[in-house]
Amino acid sequence: EAGAEYAITQPVFDPAQLESFLRRVEGLRIPVIAGIWPLVSARNAEFLANEVPGVTVPDAVLDRMRRASAVSKEHAVAEGIAIAREMLAGVRHSVQGVQVSAPFGKAELAVDVLA
Repeated sequence: EAGAEYAITQPVFDPAQLESFLRRVEGLRIPVIAGIWPLVSARNAEFLANEVPGVTVPDAVLDRMRRASAVSKEHAVAEGIAIAREMLAGVRHSVQGVQVSAPFGKAELAVDVLA
């Protein structure tokens, strides 16, 4: 009613949470674009979980990122991309599009999620 033509969510790390949101806005009849964010480290995941209002990072995702970060930076980035791909696969049937972020200006990470 206020003129919104579409909505973009915060980064999705829990498809069930997105499904709950979609049920609540079902009658609005505007496209919903899901935010997809490739995590780059455990610290990045912890920051989003604790400092960014509206973003929920489940314990399972935090644990995966902690384990990956303990191995190496490269392993953490690869795990973050894997998680983002899982989120993309988990939400794509429920939304009208996705917006894949390029954390810290690293566009190649967004491209890797879509590859």
